[in-house]
Amino acid sequence: MTISSNLKSQVRALGVGFDPTIQIATQKIYRPHLDMSPAQERLDVEYGADPRQRLDLYLPEHTASAVVVFVHGGGFIGGSKNEDGTFYVNVGRFLARNGFAAVLPSYRLAPAFAWPCAAHDVRDSVSWARDHVPGAGAAQLPLIVIGQSAGASHVASWLFDHPTRAAPLGPVAGVMLMSGYYKAVAPLAPNLAAYFGDDPAQYARRSPLTHVAKTDIPIWLSVAQYDPGIIAARSFEMAQALCVCNGRSPEFAYLRGHNHVSTVMSLGSPHDDCADQMLAFLRSLASPHIQNE
Repeated sequence: MTISSNLKSQVRALGVGFDPTIQIATQKIYRPHLDMSPAQERLDVEYGADPRQRLDLYLPEHTASAVVVFVHGGGFIGGSKNEDGTFYVNVGRFLARNGFAAVLPSYRLAPAFAWPCAAHDVRDSVSWARDHVPGAGAAQLPLIVIGQSAGASHVASWLFDHPTRAAPLGPVAGVMLMSGYYKAVAPLAPNLAAYFGDDPAQYARRSPLTHVAKTDIPIWLSVAQYDPGIIAARSFEMAQALCVCNGRSPEFAYLRGHNHVSTVMSLGSPHDDCADQMLAFLRSLASPHIQNE
């Protein structure tokens, strides 16, 4: 059995669903197999006044072909750009090794900071990237934003909820939304209520799915085979809304053999099927003349 097949088998054994036990088990599966070769890195850079408003920047050895902002998950009440020295450092270093300038922000968390604080932090970290990443100014380099899990919800709010964003979107080359929660429906689990609030009358207004509209920005959606059903359902609803608004399908990846977090925890490991699909989309949007250097 190859290393990749063994990793897949271990993830499959964890089954459908997601909870802290599955997250810890998934970390243990991938940690020994990740390429953690360091990149050029600037860590804990301030993009706001709150201690959570910090980001890490990973730069490739040569000129970047695009700027990628990766927004982590954490169930709206947890998560970090660097949880333990491995995750999600692996994401930043993986992107840098493949020629991208990677910006990984942490953001403010519920319950102390409820809706729409995290979406505002996506806005502000993207603004920081445009102002500070070499080559990003004046849209010289394409800018792509990735959100996973709760991060996908925050990225979708930033992308579609124009009044709440309260600032111009600016040039965006593409958006990747991975296993996100896009529609709040009562009754909410405690972690969801901590962010979206306890008034069901506000849930539609605060749900990114409500604000989906026609866009020319390329959007890539993904769902993992072992995602919880409610997460998968929200991803398919987002795909349907984009189909209706745009008159065509967004790019959609069904990530067979993955659970809710193995998609991003596997980046940099021999289990590279998710990595390959992500890179195909990213490279389709990157600067062609730089890719060919």
